[in-house]
Amino acid sequence: MKHCLSILVLLLLAQSADAQQQLSTPKPQQSTSAGIQQQEARGVQPPAFLPLSEKHQQYIQRVLMYWQSHTEKIDHYRSNFERWQFDTVYGPRNTFKTFSTGKVRFANPDKGLFKVEKVLTYQPASAQSKASYKEVPGTHGEFWVCDGKSIFEYDFLNERLIQQVLPAELQGKNIINGPLPFLFGCNAQDIMNRFWVRAITPQNVEGEIWLEAYPKTIHDASNYQKVHIIIDNKDFLPKGMVIFDRSYEKGKNHSRTVFNFKEREINFATTLEKLNPFYRNFYEPALPSGWKKVVNAAPTAKPTRQANSPTPQPR
Repeated sequence: MKHCLSILVLLLLAQSADAQQQLSTPKPQQSTSAGIQQQEARGVQPPAFLPLSEKHQQYIQRVLMYWQSHTEKIDHYRSNFERWQFDTVYGPRNTFKTFSTGKVRFANPDKGLFKVEKVLTYQPASAQSKASYKEVPGTHGEFWVCDGKSIFEYDFLNERLIQQVLPAELQGKNIINGPLPFLFGCNAQDIMNRFWVRAITPQNVEGEIWLEAYPKTIHDASNYQKVHIIIDNKDFLPKGMVIFDRSYEKGKNHSRTVFNFKEREINFATTLEKLNPFYRNFYEPALPSGWKKVVNAAPTAKPTRQANSPTPQPR
């Protein structure tokens, strides 16, 4: 399962108490969405829950507008995470293949960091021991940094530090137009343009909003089947996320990636911390001894006829 930036989805939201009182979660419905035939023509199959009812569409629009308005207030963000990766093809069928922990950092408008700090891999049972999870020598998780102009990524397997220069249209605030608009927030209309979204909050769940998003573009659909986002009503930040593999099929193929975001903080730094320790997260990572640095130029613009498809990112 290769997601790279696609699995680094963040909903950087903040919510006022009075705003949440205005949001009343509807039950998931099978009901309207414009442009279904147009998307089918592009080769993306719309989800079965369409069309959405007018009431449900209005609710989703309110949620996304609050997301947009409160995201705009976030100057910097940090959290730690837990991650479970399920892989039916190369991992155990009835549980997760790896469990990882790490951290995420963001500074408005265009700096980000994602670092897996520990990876435990499933070890099947043997005659001498039960199934367990252990650190395997040579196993590394993802580590990338974006300084606004380039994305720097450690390629541990080939001992390379890869610098992917971003095209001008993805630099600065337009970084939100990358692989997923949930990364560092987005304009509500942009999300609706790229995803079919509905609310799926279970009836017995309180204090949370669950959203399900299906990609509308071929590029996004080539990376994942759908995304679930769980928003905590206390801070209106994402507390959980599930990215479903393209091959996911309930009851047959459970391949997916599950995130739990912990210790979420926004706009926390003192002036000293913002200028020194926190912003060090976004410097170009050091080149380990014996490694090579590879610089990839920014992708060239696509022909006009493909303008509706997002620019692919390095994987």
